[in-house]
Amino acid sequence: KTAHRTVFEEDPEAPTHFAYIEWFSKFKPQPEAGHLFYRVARSRTQQGDRVAAIVPLKSLQRSAHLILRFGPNQPAEWTSENVLELCETFYVNSFTDRHTYITVV
Repeated sequence: KTAHRTVFEEDPEAPTHFAYIEWFSKFKPQPEAGHLFYRVARSRTQQGDRVAAIVPLKSLQRSAHLILRFGPNQPAEWTSENVLELCETFYVNSFTDRHTYITVV
C-alpha cells in the first residue's frame, strides 16, 4: 500500500490490480509458411535485459497461447520448471482462442 500511495497519492481512480508482462517482437507481415503461426521473440534492451512492464490489469484485453520454438531436439537443460524462462522464441497459436472457450462454455 505504501508504494501504491507513493505512485498514485490519494487518487480514487487509481488501479488496484496489476499484471507483470514481458514484451515480444512484432509480427512479421506473413506467418511462417509450414504451419501459419507467427513467430515472436523476447524483446531485450541493448544490455540484454528483458523488456517488461507492470500495467493495470484492466488494460489487458486477452491472452495469447505461445508454443515453444526449438529445432529437431529439445535442449537438454529445459525442464517443466524452467522452460518458459529459457526459451527465447515462440510461435503464437492462431488456431486457439481461450476467450471463446470461456465464453461458449
